[in-house]
Amino acid sequence: MGMILRAFRPVIDQEKCKRCGICETYCPEGVIVKIGDDYHIDLRFCKGCGICANECPFDAITMVREKPE
Repeated sequence: MGMILRAFRPVIDQEKCKRCGICETYCPEGVIVKIGDDYHIDLRFCKGCGICANECPFDAITMVREKPE
């Protein structure tokens, strides 16, 4: 595994998510993808900027601190 350079990572609460796609639209890295009915974040490429969490109108995305390996 490579070194993680972000302090926080986004986590999607699938129960709160309304599948509106706003997170996918605003993600500057394009790492949020819809798989089936749910949205998922490819953490291999996520920079942890938090834009997805800020833009989600349903508070379905929270930023959690990365744990050191």
